[in-house]
Amino acid sequence: MIRLFALTVGALLFTAGCGKDNAPARKDCELEKLDLSSCDRSGLGSIQAQGIWNMDIAFDDGERSSGVINYLGQPTLSGLPIAGTRVEPELFELTSEVTATNGTPLKYLFAGCRSASPTQVEGLFRRCSNGTLDLAGTFRATRIQRRASEVDAAGMELVAEIAVPKGVPQDVFVSGGYAYVAAREAGFYVYDISNPAAPRLVAKQELESSDGDVWHQIWVANQTMYIATSKRGVLVYDVSDPTAPKAVKSFPSEAVVVRSVTMDGTWLYAASPSPNAEVLVFDATNPRELVVAKRYFVEQSQPALGDRPYDLVARGGRLYVSHWSYGLTVSDVANPRQPKLLGRFAYTNATTRTVDVGTIGSRTLAFESGEDWGAHLRILDVSSPSIITQVAEFSMRPEVALRSAKLSGTKLYLAHYQDGVRVLDVSNPNEPRQVGYFNTWRETDTGRGASFFEGVTDVTVPGDGYVYATETSRGLMILRETP
Repeated sequence: MIRLFALTVGALLFTAGCGKDNAPARKDCELEKLDLSSCDRSGLGSIQAQGIWNMDIAFDDGERSSGVINYLGQPTLSGLPIAGTRVEPELFELTSEVTATNGTPLKYLFAGCRSASPTQVEGLFRRCSNGTLDLAGTFRATRIQRRASEVDAAGMELVAEIAVPKGVPQDVFVSGGYAYVAAREAGFYVYDISNPAAPRLVAKQELESSDGDVWHQIWVANQTMYIATSKRGVLVYDVSDPTAPKAVKSFPSEAVVVRSVTMDGTWLYAASPSPNAEVLVFDATNPRELVVAKRYFVEQSQPALGDRPYDLVARGGRLYVSHWSYGLTVSDVANPRQPKLLGRFAYTNATTRTVDVGTIGSRTLAFESGEDWGAHLRILDVSSPSIITQVAEFSMRPEVALRSAKLSGTKLYLAHYQDGVRVLDVSNPNEPRQVGYFNTWRETDTGRGASFFEGVTDVTVPGDGYVYATETSRGLMILRETP
């Protein structure tokens, strides 16, 4: 299972500080308490405690987490203040000290065990509450820098970019000459892209900071926009005039988290990981008055073990669901009111988060990826869902995750977080080949180092000759492929 480091911290709600004045009874999170005798510490003294590092933590209870170390400005560790970093011959120590809202001092200790290069480190992790160990494991971290030998771009060029006024861009949907951008806690923005070289902000719906909602993904069908939200379920807007969107209603009537929406004909499907770990099937015959036709719990999935739907694609009477630890599932929705599981593709430590589906030659293919350290693209033959086979995979580097994939013809476009936009030729699905890229991530951009999940978050190719992407710091980016 995956334990998000931010939740590991947040579950113990804290205020920044150095703890209570009185010394704790125990000191389990002091460096001298760790047994590092089996470590090769010869390279620790050359570690560059600079820039931004992505991190993977494996807890002793079998769960894992991703995090980020940020040495730019005021140093932080997944949002926590860094109390100190020591880099000395045969020594690397990173600590964070905070105080829980109940007054309990908490200490986080990361001690290096080995370092293969100045930008990599592995070691031991400990967390103590009032000096007593309550969580332990191992960690590895790598500084995020541009891949060796790569330049800004190859086979792609930047046409335009425009920063969103507020928030973190998460998703983009292009329809009718407009780009609709979901910006998480900030709301959404609409851009006129009739001239792609000069996009113009023409409408916005910004959330109050106290609202507490998060807007994840947008789907536009004709003159109606659907937004996947964390508090309002599926929020419906009238966008008959894209410069003046009008809120209509949210569905279902009760509050549920929705992370993704997709449509097939007059049916809308919504992935709702919480509170029930279900796929909501809506009859959208009346596009602004959705009717819940089915609350679909994918057969044999176990929410208590982390099996929750996050992304989905509906196509040709089939529903493909990225079901996190349960893997990718394929269901028959020829009758959307009665979905039926046809097959599943799973693997050890699955974090299935994104999927796109298309036909190349005679095969129906699913392009699946997890969203964690080591996660990468898998190309699956789902022509016969009862026997799903992996035909190929594509991997960049373990410390950078992949957020979304979009198939257009025989090219696959990847939103690859800190590795930017990647373009693969998948005309031969058994041998995917990178044919272009655009590196968007720059260490000094505003807002960097806040999350493991930053950089390019979504990409879409609507067929107008341009590639549209959202980037957590740079906003909406419009690219074009070059010969």
